Amino acid sequence: MQISEVTQKYNISKQTLYYWERIGLLYKIAKDSNGYRNYNEENLKQIEFVSCMRNAGMTINKLQKYMILYNSGEQTFEQRKQLIADQLDEIKYQVLKYKNAQQVLEYKLNHYKELSNQFKQKDAK
Repeated sequence: MQISEVTQKYNISKQTLYYWERIGLLYKIAKDSNGYRNYNEENLKQIEFVSCMRNAGMTINKLQKYMILYNSGEQTFEQRKQLIADQLDEIKYQVLKYKNAQQVLEYKLNHYKELSNQFKQKDAK
C-alpha cells in the first residue's frame, strides 16, 4: 500500500508516519525501486497498534520501550504485558474522571434549564 493510501485509511499525516519510522515504532517498511515506501500487512498492523496506543494516551517513550521489548522476543512477554496493563489502568482512570465530569455538567445543564423555564414563566405573567 502506498503512503497516500495509508494516510487516508488511518487519517495520519505522512510526517507522522516518517516520524514513527524514524524513532523505531514502525520497521521493515519496504521501498520500491524509486525509493517509495510500500506498506505491507505487517506494517499496517503496526500502524493500527501505534495509532490505538497513541489514542489511548500512551506516550512515545512508552511506545518505544514496548517496541524494543517486542523486537527482543518472547522473553519480554511479561514486561510488554505490564506496559499494556498499566495503560489500560490509565484509560480506566481517565474514563472515570470523564464520567464524573459528565455528571457534573449534566447536573449544571439541567439546573440552567430549570432556571430558564422559571424565567420564562415569570415573563409570561
